[in-house]
Amino acid sequence: MFSPKKSNKKHLMARIEDNYTCFKCSLRSASREKLFEMAGRIAAVTEAYEFLTKKYKWDYEGEIDYLLFFRDPLTMIADAWERDRKERLPELDCMITEVYYNDEVISQYPIMEGIASDLLYVGDPAEIKTPETCEV
Repeated sequence: MFSPKKSNKKHLMARIEDNYTCFKCSLRSASREKLFEMAGRIAAVTEAYEFLTKKYKWDYEGEIDYLLFFRDPLTMIADAWERDRKERLPELDCMITEVYYNDEVISQYPIMEGIASDLLYVGDPAEIKTPETCEV
């Protein structure tokens, strides 16, 4: 197993920390509406930051040195994460199906008043995707 030089890993962590600080500073002057529009980007950068600094094991030789080539490795990883999330949007179709077939959802989330239980599904039952038939 690769054990990165502490000085290189420390340098990378400091750079990622600087990248994150700069990103947060860039948001300070944004309007509330702009921040709302940027929610996905903010989430991607924050998730990448948390992953790189707290969760990733850094087991493969060269990863640290490779990322140190770049001025803003955090943005590079956040961009890749954001692209991956957009490519997986069709998976929401299966998530909706999963929620539909999860009996516990009824007890976990508030129901609109005045909705009759027989109106919870409107449509042809033959068109319903089941978790077993849902494909992405």
